[in-house]
Amino acid sequence: MSIIMRSFGKTTDGRDVREAVLSNQQIEVHILSYGAVIHRLLVPDRKGSRVDVVLGYDTVQDYELNPDCMGAVVGRYANRIGGAAFPLYENIIHVTPNDSGNCLHSGLNGFHHSVFRMSQDGDAVVLTAVSPDGTDGFPGEVELEVRYSLAGSGLVIQYTASTDAPTVVNITNHSYFNLNGHASGSVLGHRLAMDAKYYLETNETSVPTGRKIPVAGTPMDFTEEKTLSRDIAEDYGALKQAGGYDHCFGITDSGLRHAAWLTGPETGIRMETLTTQPGVQLYTANFLKPVTPGKDGAQYAPRGAVCLEAQEFPDAPNHPDFPNTTVLPETPYSATTVYRFDLAPQ
Repeated sequence: MSIIMRSFGKTTDGRDVREAVLSNQQIEVHILSYGAVIHRLLVPDRKGSRVDVVLGYDTVQDYELNPDCMGAVVGRYANRIGGAAFPLYENIIHVTPNDSGNCLHSGLNGFHHSVFRMSQDGDAVVLTAVSPDGTDGFPGEVELEVRYSLAGSGLVIQYTASTDAPTVVNITNHSYFNLNGHASGSVLGHRLAMDAKYYLETNETSVPTGRKIPVAGTPMDFTEEKTLSRDIAEDYGALKQAGGYDHCFGITDSGLRHAAWLTGPETGIRMETLTTQPGVQLYTANFLKPVTPGKDGAQYAPRGAVCLEAQEFPDAPNHPDFPNTTVLPETPYSATTVYRFDLAPQ
């Protein structure tokens, strides 16, 4: 196990951005202090060659323009808050609307735009950033710590967030995966299995209605492995509305547990997702349209990646029956997600 830290460049306003490279005999991951981005993730394929399985960019400036939050840690509140407002005790909190009248990925100043402090703690890289009280309307000063480490063939991501006043928190990593290689085109041939018996119904702006829809007998059923392409074009309201898969699935059980298997058919690389969080947002990059070329000049396009964003439920502050996302000074937020790699059985 080794960790190397080096310069990655500067932001447009002159702030230094660092890159940490964590590697062992099985995998290698490159982490940026800008947005706590997973910049590269190299894992061996069936031939023993290392394959970079996450989409990304070559420069800090590209990541600053990154409209898809590619590779970044997203918060204070990932995904959507309907109507850009929510109740918090006796108050209605209004936050920045930036997506059809809703607040998406925390508005305009989320953690994916932060330059984190980066340090090494033993075999882990630790990134910390502060979101001041009132940022995009969210109450309380929130300090977020993201800890990246390797455990065998797994990348472990641990989130801790503390606040000085009641607020809401939902943190995820927004990596775009292509297990055939970041520049290898469509992921519709990837095979996916998810330990999820329901998904959250959404309205026309992709905000949950509050209904949990059983996946059995629908194109949303991944309880048995299937290709992403098999049902994505079905005449099914949820798929037509979102232009493909872009839905939060409720993961069975609690604690750190298995959530999903994803397999790249060309490389044989298989990724297991484990998480403590209640949901995983499955997104088939339906509207992926980077404004700059990707790594090594790659031209990324819709359906060229798939996201498995382990997270709290979107719009949970507006749904009392969803898992509670309120965080208090005496009860910090914490969550863990693991992306673990091997080769699919032949």
